[in-house]
Amino acid sequence: MKVYLIACESFILMKDEINKIVPSDSNVIKYDLRQNTLDDVLSEASYFSLTNEMKYIIVKGATFFKPGKSDNDDGNKEIKSLENYMKSPNENTTIIFACYEMPDKRKKIFKLINEQNNYIEIPSLNKKDLTYKCMDLLKANGYKIDYDTASYIVDNSYTNYDILMGELNKIYILLPKGEVTIQNIKNIVSLSINNKTFSFINAIIARDLKTALDSISSFEKLKIDPIVVIISLAKEMQIYLNLKMGVSPKDIQKAYGKEDWMMKNYLSHIDDFTENELKKIIIMLNNYDLGLKSGTIDKSVALDLLALELCA
Repeated sequence: MKVYLIACESFILMKDEINKIVPSDSNVIKYDLRQNTLDDVLSEASYFSLTNEMKYIIVKGATFFKPGKSDNDDGNKEIKSLENYMKSPNENTTIIFACYEMPDKRKKIFKLINEQNNYIEIPSLNKKDLTYKCMDLLKANGYKIDYDTASYIVDNSYTNYDILMGELNKIYILLPKGEVTIQNIKNIVSLSINNKTFSFINAIIARDLKTALDSISSFEKLKIDPIVVIISLAKEMQIYLNLKMGVSPKDIQKAYGKEDWMMKNYLSHIDDFTENELKKIIIMLNNYDLGLKSGTIDKSVALDLLALELCA
């Protein structure tokens, strides 16, 4: 059968695309190459069932598609094994590589998959596209909404498709069908994302573990997705890093749309972290984000663990 490569930054859209390939009630086997080897995948793919049952192998964590990974890296032997498998694949097996960033299209392994028309790329939606998508979904579910209100929802979802879907689910649960006003949305979105997250971020910056844990408790009551909080914190830390690296406060204020009082707050805490510490924190937050989205980190304890690490 086929070897697919799907590139998409959204976990929801990735799942939807995989479901187009994999029939319901199929034999699905999942591998994560951060925990398994490519040889493990190929061994499973090559196994012939006595019943000739079709099976679908979904593979995550395949870093050899990423830019910067040379064909001569340590995993080259395994990639060669994949190339050899593709010459004579098991007719009862379909392999799907799910990649959450765009691949390096110059690589031989990418070209082999692409030549077989088995590469699927789902581009990220920009703010305008997401806003119209938001309006269409709400209208399809019995709500009336104008462009400005939909744009407000998208802004508070950090122009992230997965977070936007979570916010729309809140609306479906908490608001009756009919006209949706910006005040309705502020009561749901603004309270949960802006005010509570702001308190948590300030506690992390001050290394105030008690306040951070109190904020986490309020997140649970309001059913705020930990991913939203982590993305917010990562953006704040990126601002501190930019300042630390010499980017002018005026440029940052313009780029991020920050108020004067916010910039004063950033500058007052700029010496609380070294440049190295900020880089490590941003990497840590990215790892937590990926772990939550891939299911390797438990959402119920993720923020507690993060707070303990950052406030230590």
